[in-house]
Amino acid sequence: MSKKKEEWGPHSHCIICGKAIPEGEKTCSKECAKKYEEEIKHYKRQQKMSIFFIIVMIGFILIFFLASYFMHG
Repeated sequence: MSKKKEEWGPHSHCIICGKAIPEGEKTCSKECAKKYEEEIKHYKRQQKMSIFFIIVMIGFILIFFLASYFMHG
Protein backbone atom coordinates (compact mmCIF):
# COMPACT_ATOMS: atom_id res chain seq x y z
CA MET A 1 0.00 0.00 0.00
CA SER A 2 1.34 3.39 -0.92
CA LYS A 3 -0.09 6.75 -0.08
CA LYS A 4 -0.63 9.18 -2.90
CA LYS A 5 1.36 12.34 -2.19
CA GLU A 6 -0.19 15.56 -3.39
CA GLU A 7 2.10 18.37 -4.52
CA TRP A 8 1.00 21.66 -3.05
CA GLY A 9 3.74 23.89 -4.34
CA PRO A 10 4.82 26.94 -2.36
CA HIS A 11 2.37 27.61 0.44
CA SER A 12 2.07 28.78 4.03
CA HIS A 13 -0.17 27.72 6.87
CA CYS A 14 -2.79 29.75 8.70
CA ILE A 15 -1.27 30.88 12.00
CA ILE A 16 -4.57 30.25 13.79
CA CYS A 17 -5.96 26.97 12.45
CA GLY A 18 -3.05 25.59 10.41
CA LYS A 19 -4.83 25.19 7.06
CA ALA A 20 -2.73 25.46 3.90
CA ILE A 21 -2.99 28.93 2.34
CA PRO A 22 -1.21 30.80 -0.48
CA GLU A 23 2.33 31.81 0.32
CA GLY A 24 2.71 35.19 2.04
CA GLU A 25 -0.69 35.23 3.74
CA LYS A 26 -1.13 34.89 7.50
CA THR A 27 -4.72 33.68 7.85
CA CYS A 28 -7.17 31.65 5.82
CA SER A 29 -10.43 33.45 6.62
CA LYS A 30 -11.97 36.55 8.18
CA GLU A 31 -12.72 34.54 11.34
CA CYS A 32 -9.05 33.54 11.72
CA ALA A 33 -7.95 37.11 10.94
CA LYS A 34 -10.26 38.40 13.69
CA LYS A 35 -8.90 35.84 16.17
CA TYR A 36 -5.35 36.83 15.19
CA GLU A 37 -6.06 40.52 15.76
CA GLU A 38 -7.60 39.74 19.16
CA GLU A 39 -4.52 37.71 20.11
CA ILE A 40 -2.23 40.58 19.05
CA LYS A 41 -4.26 43.07 21.14
CA HIS A 42 -4.16 40.71 24.13
CA TYR A 43 -0.40 40.22 23.75
CA LYS A 44 0.25 43.98 23.54
CA ARG A 45 -1.96 44.62 26.58
CA GLN A 46 -0.10 41.90 28.47
CA GLN A 47 3.26 43.44 27.53
CA LYS A 48 2.15 46.88 28.77
CA MET A 49 0.93 45.40 32.06
CA SER A 50 4.24 43.54 32.53
CA ILE A 51 6.26 46.70 31.90
CA PHE A 52 4.02 48.66 34.29
CA PHE A 53 4.45 45.98 36.98
CA ILE A 54 8.24 46.02 36.57
CA ILE A 55 8.35 49.83 36.84
CA VAL A 56 6.16 49.76 39.96
CA MET A 57 8.37 47.10 41.56
CA ILE A 58 11.53 49.09 40.78
CA GLY A 59 9.84 52.14 42.32
CA PHE A 60 9.03 50.22 45.50
CA ILE A 61 12.60 48.92 45.73
CA LEU A 62 14.00 52.43 45.28
CA ILE A 63 11.64 53.83 47.92
CA PHE A 64 12.62 51.02 50.30
CA PHE A 65 16.35 51.64 49.85
CA LEU A 66 16.02 55.43 50.06
CA ALA A 67 13.90 55.19 53.22
CA SER A 68 16.39 52.76 54.71
CA TYR A 69 19.30 55.04 53.82
CA PHE A 70 17.72 58.17 55.31
CA MET A 71 16.56 56.42 58.49
CA HIS A 72 19.98 54.94 59.25
CA GLY A 73 22.11 57.48 57.52
